[in-house]
Amino acid sequence: MAWMAARPPAHACVAANLRYVECMIEPRIATRDYTIPEGCPSCSADLAVRVSVAGPSGVCKHCGWLGRPVITVTHQGLRVSYEGARA
Repeated sequence: MAWMAARPPAHACVAANLRYVECMIEPRIATRDYTIPEGCPSCSADLAVRVSVAGPSGVCKHCGWLGRPVITVTHQGLRVSYEGARA
């Protein structure tokens, strides 16, 4: 029964498949934190921006302004803008 000795053990294959399934089930949530110098539209202080899967959100640590900046990729880099309030 030399052919049985040449086969890898079944548990190694199962373990590899389980690791693959775990990677497919667990989403890798990547968040990035940025600071935009003089980016606050209210007081022109530095604006802390966190970009996640849900989109960007910003908070000014100086005046407390909270908002959802719009980040657009242009040929010159990133453009950060703010949409006005809608009634």
